[in-house]
Amino acid sequence: MNELIFFLVVGLLSLVFQSSVLGKILPFEYKPDVALLVVIWIGVKGDYFYGILSVFTLGLAMDLLSGSPLGLFPVIYLSAFLFVSYVNQSFDVERLGLGWSITIVTCFVSFCMVFLARWLGGQILFESSIIKLIILKTILTSLGLLIVKPVLDGAWKGYSKVIGAS
Repeated sequence: MNELIFFLVVGLLSLVFQSSVLGKILPFEYKPDVALLVVIWIGVKGDYFYGILSVFTLGLAMDLLSGSPLGLFPVIYLSAFLFVSYVNQSFDVERLGLGWSITIVTCFVSFCMVFLARWLGGQILFESSIIKLIILKTILTSLGLLIVKPVLDGAWKGYSKVIGAS
């Protein structure tokens, strides 16, 4: 249960940071998806049951903040979580140093799913600039892993010492 509380708090803090601080620094189109990085981290570090609960809740909160159709981000975040969890169980992502590679693939597929859903919903037109935007956003978000992962690892270590989680 302590894991679930940590995941939810960190996930919601990432949404606040993403929408407030990063919103002031970067334009909306280029803003890295910090919440997706938290989902990837949970997929590598977290318990399966608590991970699904927290990722689904984070996706619902993202839907409410982004104005997307209800259910889009829970599906995307759950897909990302399940993919990362499966790859981590099969290949031990941290030990083999595959974290950044998995992050690139997960971000690219997730952003393609977002833009596909918005295109099918008639919110955007499909242009060549969309592909460039997906690639740029994938690169920026993946580079964010260099900052987010050590922060989350340190926060989890400190939380585990204080609360007594595993």
